[in-house]
Amino acid sequence: MRNLNNLLTGFFLLSVFFGAITFSHFNTELISINFGNFVFSPLPVSALIIGAFVSGGTLGLILGLKFFYQLKSRAELIRLTKELENARREIKKLRNLSLRKLT
Repeated sequence: MRNLNNLLTGFFLLSVFFGAITFSHFNTELISINFGNFVFSPLPVSALIIGAFVSGGTLGLILGLKFFYQLKSRAELIRLTKELENARREIKKLRNLSLRKLT
C-alpha cells in the first residue's frame, strides 16, 4: 500500500512539473507590475503566476506545520520552567526559615 501511495505521489508531482513547464512555454508575454512608485522589471506572466503559487504553497506549509505555534509553546515552556524554579527556591527558603524558628 505504501508503494502505491509513493507511486501516486510521484506521478502527481511529475504531472505538476510538466504542467508548469507547458504553462511557462505558452505564456511568455512580458508584463510589468507597478505598486505606486515601485516598478518591477518586466517578467513573463508564467513566472509571476508560478511564483505566486510557490510562495503560497510555502506559506501554507509553514502555517500547516504550526511553526509559529511551536515557537509560542517553547517560549511559554521556558517561562513556566523559570516560574517553577522560583517557586521551588521559595519553598526551600520557607522550609529553612521554619526549621530555624523551632530550634
